[in-house]
Amino acid sequence: MYNKPNFHEGELQAQAMAHESDIAARNASNVADHIIRPALPFVRQQRMVYAASVDAVGRVWASVLIGERGFLEPSDDASTLTIHLDNVIRQAHDPLWSNIEQDGRIGLLLLELQTRKRLKINGQAHLESDRLVVEVTESVPICPRYIQRRTIELPSTSDKLMPTSIKHGLTLEPGHLNLLQSTDTFFLATAHKTHGADITHRGGPSGFVEVLADGKLRIPDYNGNGMFNSAGNVLIDPRAGLVFPDYVQRRMLQLTGRAEMLWDQPDPKGVTGGTGRFWQFQTSAWIETQLPEQLSTAFVDASPFLPQGI
Repeated sequence: MYNKPNFHEGELQAQAMAHESDIAARNASNVADHIIRPALPFVRQQRMVYAASVDAVGRVWASVLIGERGFLEPSDDASTLTIHLDNVIRQAHDPLWSNIEQDGRIGLLLLELQTRKRLKINGQAHLESDRLVVEVTESVPICPRYIQRRTIELPSTSDKLMPTSIKHGLTLEPGHLNLLQSTDTFFLATAHKTHGADITHRGGPSGFVEVLADGKLRIPDYNGNGMFNSAGNVLIDPRAGLVFPDYVQRRMLQLTGRAEMLWDQPDPKGVTGGTGRFWQFQTSAWIETQLPEQLSTAFVDASPFLPQGI
């Protein structure tokens, strides 16, 4: 482990605004510049990883990556992570594939919904034939709060392509509202010019994502590790991406747009768990695609840490 040498200016500002600078400094000791060795077996066993990337015009996207066990291979010294693309079940329309060819910033989140174990790996990526090699700049095991447990089964398959149906647009459609307003899980991608891309899990009670009359999304922000990586990034660059996996209907809604944190907001129902903070997100483009037909899931239980205000 190493003490994170520096938070960038946005993270420091967000920590100060939340009065959590001391908490952030303590938790920074959990950040490493390599994959911690106790996590290596966990990495090798994963079949799903969530990714943040940046496109040619600077828009940020969040993606879901699915592969056969072993498609994530840490190096012997744990300083790099190789993603074997020939073992990835590719969604051909995912912006990730073109993004990584022109911008090496990548954020990865390994999340095992069945056990609530998760590990964040950020770095710089480059393509080597059928491999995506990530030079790890930061890795940290993060807390399991707000994760809803699910079993996810995906039988091995020789078909490496997901269903090819795609819809896309600029303004959210009425058909998206049910997914957004019933979800209990999504992923938020942000980026900083020099500190790289980052993706984080966001979970809450079903209905915690509110669609406002003007189409903006409003989402409560709960207590976390105090480092405010996402909030700090959007203070500097508000461009962000969200991905909503619909495990039951086997579809995936990716949004890109602009995010901001609303601080010290009235919260009479206690939906923020006492933080008084809300995310607000304005969509500028969306893509709806399909998850593998073989995917099957079952809800196990909700996080015991969820605020009771909703």
